[in-house]
Amino acid sequence: MKSTLVLLLALTTTLGCGMPQDGHQIPNDASWVIRTYSDREGSWKELQTRITAPVGPSQYRAHVQFIDDPKYYGLAGIELVHALPDAYSNGYCFLADGNIVNSNLQTVTLLSFDPDSLDPADYARPPSAVPESELRSVRLLPEVVGEIDDNLSIANIDMDDVLNSVSSDGVYRGLEE
Repeated sequence: MKSTLVLLLALTTTLGCGMPQDGHQIPNDASWVIRTYSDREGSWKELQTRITAPVGPSQYRAHVQFIDDPKYYGLAGIELVHALPDAYSNGYCFLADGNIVNSNLQTVTLLSFDPDSLDPADYARPPSAVPESELRSVRLLPEVVGEIDDNLSIANIDMDDVLNSVSSDGVYRGLEE
């Protein structure tokens, strides 16, 4: 039994799979959705459900890692980015701050901190070295987190594309809106 568990752990690590989330494997390098408020537990659970709910005809689900760690409570912007572990390899994360906009519309914030440079060394820097001048953000609906994550991760779109698609109320609602 013990050798089977060791083998399963080794396979999981080798294949890059994280802990199951609603029956789906989450990659180790999955983008983070970080909770930055400590109250309203129901709101946090609802947000997780909305982010991971099946979307579209293919019933696609977002594959993100939900982070609920008190060290992130109350942080925003560059302070949050600088608090990320050095090993965090994505150039963006999602911030769940519990704020409600436009008549009970719960949103999350996409924080992008990819380098504004062509220098390969800038892409190897840890989040703690990101200059505030390179931080960009946009509010978005929880249902489009998967769309944004997938497209940014393969450079199918960039932050300029996202910002150019924001609706008049300042909320990104998806590429098809």
